[in-house]
Amino acid sequence: MMSLQVMKWLGLKVLTDDVQGAEPLLGFVNTPECPDMAHRLLEDMWQQFNFSLLEEKIGTPYRYRFNNKAYLVQAFTHASYFKNRITGCYQRLEFLGDAVLDYMITRYLFEDERQYSPGVLTDLRSALVNNTIFASLAVKYDFHKVGRLAPWLMYMVTTEEEIDEGQEEDIEVPKAMSDIFESVAGAVYLDANRDLDIVWRVFFNLMRQTIEECCAYPPRSPIRELMELEPGKTRFSKMERIIESGKVRVTVDIGNKMKFTGMGRNYRIAKTTAAKRALKYVAVVIVVIFDFIDNQFVTIVMWQNTPKVGTSSPHPALDGGCRTIRELSSHQ
Repeated sequence: MMSLQVMKWLGLKVLTDDVQGAEPLLGFVNTPECPDMAHRLLEDMWQQFNFSLLEEKIGTPYRYRFNNKAYLVQAFTHASYFKNRITGCYQRLEFLGDAVLDYMITRYLFEDERQYSPGVLTDLRSALVNNTIFASLAVKYDFHKVGRLAPWLMYMVTTEEEIDEGQEEDIEVPKAMSDIFESVAGAVYLDANRDLDIVWRVFFNLMRQTIEECCAYPPRSPIRELMELEPGKTRFSKMERIIESGKVRVTVDIGNKMKFTGMGRNYRIAKTTAAKRALKYVAVVIVVIFDFIDNQFVTIVMWQNTPKVGTSSPHPALDGGCRTIRELSSHQ
């Protein structure tokens, strides 16, 4: 690939053609009597959990098919699922897929013809490369119905599908779902012999709608937006660990006048939640202020159009003097 040649020319160490990904299929289940036991068990799992249907969803419309089915099985094996004795869990693939997705999405945004500013690039990448987006896409494509997850995690995923959208700033999807989405990216990367073009074709198809909507209306980081709205007055507290729930709490103080609290499984999520709540409150205050100003403007206009004593009004409906909005409302 040209990019690898350029990196070599720069003196950087790169993966060479003879480097292969780790074999996902564990061979210790094989016996002298049945040397291909691992492959037999792999085929049984493939049929039992209908991985062909999942492969169809992932590969459409490019008809991508796994050369080594063990990669996909491993990508959907949670560490708590002890019945899979032929592959490891998805954690190593997740580590790889995380880096692959981050790089590919970053490259796509950088090469976009709209030439985003550095600030917008940062906000777009943060909006597209995060656990919430990956987990939501995993649920959208029914990954959770195949992944060999622990029962408590399956309950969390089912509950997540029923959450009221009105509480979205407090929503935290199960991290294992985003891990699986990333592990599938790692699986495709290794199975496709580390061909990033193939991986991008597959995953851009899965993420196309999300990416296009996000790029059409670039979001702003709620933390940065709040800091710019109240420069020098916004201070975030250190995180406070909550032993009972295993989450952390962060409080944002705006000018020593208002405080908003956010909770999450880590500092970043809790801080973002606190910022979102503060922005939501500020937005309501701004609407109230503008509504008040608008009402005052209407009152002034009505007063200016009130006819002087002894003159006829061009607006008969206003004859009888100026009445405020409150007075008008009381007569309705």
